[in-house]
Order: sequence, then C-alpha cells, then structure tokens
Amino acid sequence: MDFLPMPHHVRRLEGRFCIRYNGCIMLQDTEPSALLYARMLRDTIREETGLVLSIRRGQGEAGDIVLRPDQALAEKAYRVHVLPEGVTVSGGSDEALLNGVMTLCQWVQRHGVQLPALEIEDAPDLAARAYYLDCSRGRVPTLATLKRYADILCRYKINQWQLYIEHTYLFRHLSEAWRDDTPLTAEEILELDAYCRARHIELVPSLSSFGHMYKILSTRTCCELCELTDSEKKTFNYTYSGDHHTLRSDDARALAFITGLIDEYAALFTSRKFNICCDETFDLGKGRSAALVQEQGEHEVYIRHVAALCGHLVKRGITPMFWGDIVYRHPETYARLPKETICLNWGYLPNQREDEIRTLAEMGATQYACPGVCTWNRWLPLMENSYKNIRVMCRHGQKYHAIGMLNTDWGDGATSQSFVSSVYCQGVAACYSWNADNFDDGDLQQWLDDNVYGYKLSAIVADLGRYVNLQTQKMNMIPFLFSALYIRGLDCMQVDYNNYSDPLAFFRRDELLTTEECNATQTFLADIRARLDSVDNGNLYCAEARYALDMLTWAVMHTRVCRGLRNDNPDIELVRRTADFGEKCVLQHKRVWFARNKRSDFAKAAFRYVRLTKKYRQLLSDLSAK
Repeated sequence: MDFLPMPHHVRRLEGRFCIRYNGCIMLQDTEPSALLYARMLRDTIREETGLVLSIRRGQGEAGDIVLRPDQALAEKAYRVHVLPEGVTVSGGSDEALLNGVMTLCQWVQRHGVQLPALEIEDAPDLAARAYYLDCSRGRVPTLATLKRYADILCRYKINQWQLYIEHTYLFRHLSEAWRDDTPLTAEEILELDAYCRARHIELVPSLSSFGHMYKILSTRTCCELCELTDSEKKTFNYTYSGDHHTLRSDDARALAFITGLIDEYAALFTSRKFNICCDETFDLGKGRSAALVQEQGEHEVYIRHVAALCGHLVKRGITPMFWGDIVYRHPETYARLPKETICLNWGYLPNQREDEIRTLAEMGATQYACPGVCTWNRWLPLMENSYKNIRVMCRHGQKYHAIGMLNTDWGDGATSQSFVSSVYCQGVAACYSWNADNFDDGDLQQWLDDNVYGYKLSAIVADLGRYVNLQTQKMNMIPFLFSALYIRGLDCMQVDYNNYSDPLAFFRRDELLTTEECNATQTFLADIRARLDSVDNGNLYCAEARYALDMLTWAVMHTRVCRGLRNDNPDIELVRRTADFGEKCVLQHKRVWFARNKRSDFAKAAFRYVRLTKKYRQLLSDLSAK
C-alpha cells in the first residue's frame, strides 16, 4: 500500500513524471482557498526533493502540476493523473481537491523527484469522518497543539472535529466553574475554527447539556439547577459513579440556563451543527425531579428535554446531534425529535454488536457510527481492541447507511493520553472510514514514521499497546495495571483515601496479577525499553512513549509490592526501588502534560500519583522501623 487511506481505484501506468526545477504548480479555475493546498504540495516537494516550485494561476504546460475543479466528478470524488508529460489533480468540490492533493503529497513522499505514472479515482465510504477529543476531564490542549492535531487530521482526510466541553470553555458568567482552570477562550476557538475551515475540517461544538455537567452544577451559583441536592458540598474526584452532575428537569430555569450556554458557545463556530451530548443521565429522577419522573416516566422526561434543546437549535438553523445510549432503550421516542437530528451511536467493544445501529436505523434515525481510540483510563490505547472496534463500527455504519463515523478520544481517568498514541488510532479510523476493505497496519506505521513521529517509533507504540494481552484481569475495560496504580494505590477503595490505618485490608480480599503475569509483563516491557532506547532521538513523541512505558513498569513494580504486602512478606528493597521509580514517573507526567496542554487539571490529575509516592515513603519508614 502506497497511500493512507488507501484509494479505492489505483491503476499503474507506463513511464514516470520528473519534477523539474522550472515546473509550476498551476491553479486552474480553483477557489481562492486552493492556494493553501498548493503551498502544502510545494512544501512537501521542497522537503522531499529540495526543489521549490512556483505557484501560478492559469493553464498548465508540459512539466507542470495542475490543480483544478471538475464538475463531472461527484462532490466527494477526486482524480489524480500522473503522466510523463504532467500531473493533474481534479476534484468534484474544493474539499475533494484538497484530498487529491494530500494523496499526491504521499506519492511525492514515497518516490521523490521521479514519480511513477498512475491514475487514481477515489471517494470516501463515509461522507463525514470525524474525531472527538475530550477537553474536559484532565487535559486542555494548547492552541498550538490543537493546530497540530488539525494538520494531521487534514493529512488523514478527516473532515470533522468535535471538542468535548463540560466546563473548560470560558463562559462569561460561569467564572466560578473555571476560575481555577485554564479553559479555552473565545479567541482561541475562533482562531482554531478558521484554521480548521481552511483545511476543510468542520469544527463542531460539543457541550454537555443534561448529564456530565459535573463541575458547573457543583458551584454555588448553579447548584440549585442540579438534580441532586448538596452538589456544591461534594469533593471533586475523577472516579465518581454518576452522582451530582445531571441537570434537573422540573424547573424551567434549567432549560433557559442551558440554552443560554448553547447560544453563547454556538456563536463561535461556523459549523451549522451542534452536539448537545445528553448521555449518561444517571441521576435523572433521583432527586429534585423525582416526582415528575414518577408521574410521567423517566424516558418521557428525558426525551422532552432533548427535544426542547434540539428544537431550539433547529429554529436557529443548526442541526442537533446527541449521544444515543439513552434513546436506544426506547427507540419509539426518537420520532419525538426534529427530523434534522443526528444520533451519535457509540460502542467500544472489539466485537461491538450492531443492534443499536440497526434498531435506530429501522426507526428512521440519521446516525453516525462512533467507535473509540481506547485511550481512556490508561496510559496508551488498547491497540487490538481499538482496531477491531473501529473496523466493526465502520462496517455497521456502512451496512445501515450511517452518514458518518465519529472516533472518540475520551479523558476518563485524567490520563495525559499522549499525542503519540492517539494519533496512531486516529489513523486506523481514517483508513476504515475512507475505505473499510483496504487497511494494513504496517502501512500506517510507515506513514506515521514518515509524517508524524520522524523516526521508527510506530511499531514500538503499537506493540507497547498490546501489553494488556499478558493480563487476564480487567475492571470494566480498565487494564488492571492502571487500576492498581491510579485507582487502588495502597488504599482500600471502600475507605477514605486519606486513611492509612489498614493498607493491607484491600490486598487481603482482592485478587492481584499472578507472579507469572508480572514476570511476563516485566519481560515484555524490558524488550520494549531496549527497542525504544535504540530509536530514541530525544523528540517529544519518544518522550511520550517512554512515559507510557515507565508508568506501566511502575505499575508492575507496585503490583509486586502489593502482593508482598498481602502475603505479609514485603520486600523492603523492592519498596525502595518502587518509591524511587514512582517519583521519577511523577516528574515525567508533568513534562508530558505541559508539553502539549495547558495547566488545566494537572494538579488534580497528578494528585493520586503524588499521594502514592508519599504513602510509599511512609510505608518504607514503617517497614524500616520494624
């Protein structure tokens, strides 16, 4: 495979086209926006060959590269003709022309000055190919990082992007929710929107508007709008079990409040879509709206709120989107929503069933199929899980005529979710959503090494993500090593985390990885470390890979310590090494975080790691005193 994603039709021809020093990139009847695509192509040619071609407008001559529209092509279709006498890239739309240029750039990267002749005819399987980035639970990327994401998405031919916001946008009248954070500003979103629009990436606003309003509804200003009482008295944590974060449904003020936020946020985007989310409303009917839910039924109350928000958007000429996990339970209620509404049908299992997508398709729903990169609650993706999940969800989407794919990158667990790994799984989604029947992992790795990582790092990242195959224990798709280190620590989960009275209680009653699993994982990680040492050129991608590797290593060491504690036979030297290594990992966590993100929730995200290192020092002191 020479391209990523792979085009549907590629025909090799006789001869080669030689890029000449006096050749030109010609814009023939193109939109003004095509100047950017020409510059992208020129930059690629310069990087790969050293030649700097001029960009002109008009008819091409022999030896030129011509970019032009072609009304005979379908809107999403493009053609690339590489012939000995010249190169032509044609597109049925401006977006299609850009995708053709991205394909030609890959051909230049593969072959340099001498381009083998070929003909490409191509169009995507799914019209909307989208990426979903959680900017609320932990990380808030800097604007520079977001633009870097946009550049890569453009190369992937991803044409839609959603930033998930709960409280991390600087709403004018919600200072209590963000005053301790570094949220995205209106100016940053306006600039990112323009940057994405120039690259035919539709930046779609996504805002929690029913459930997952955790921090906003925990403020004294807004707590009366929360389903549960006393939400402002609850302590912030990342492992909540769905409490005190749902908007109440029995008070007209709540609807007016959330539509006001929607209007303020929507004004920043040129997109005419808006994702209101409305997923996982765990608290509905358990507090202030209990009487209403008892009288009318939970699903009636739910669908009325969603319908009101969707109707509000439709009146403004905006297409509403929402997550489909609640409405799927009563699909007949979907008919209550405006016909313009798009259902985001998510599922993250490697063998994800088609029931949800099929059922809502039968109800006439317009849908996106929504897989995931599987980076949440861990330090890097579950690679094989992600591959299978993305493939099967894209195929379900095609089978039931979904209009798009939205690949999700959630922030559960407040992990740093390093750029190096998310980009990998986004590449998988880009390939399957464009051409579901033609994908090869090895070609993705080569592309990433050439275009992103800058060195032979991709195979190491992919293999490192397979560490979970060596362990049998998981907690709701959470790898055991992450749960052992970040969630469990040296504490019993059912007592106050600040209580160190009986650190052995938890380990006496809960299973740990076996010694054999620890040994196998340790050997596996040592092999990965040797490979990483051989390619580490000091860039940030290598640092992110090393961070994930070191966190896994720390977790294995920690598990061995826990096993010794459970058996009342702790190894003091192992405790000492684990304490030292953990403190090193905490410093790495800080470096990786601030390399791409604002301060945002760094202190909260790092709290458990820091706390664990302190408890290790206390444990070491206690053991040494015996």
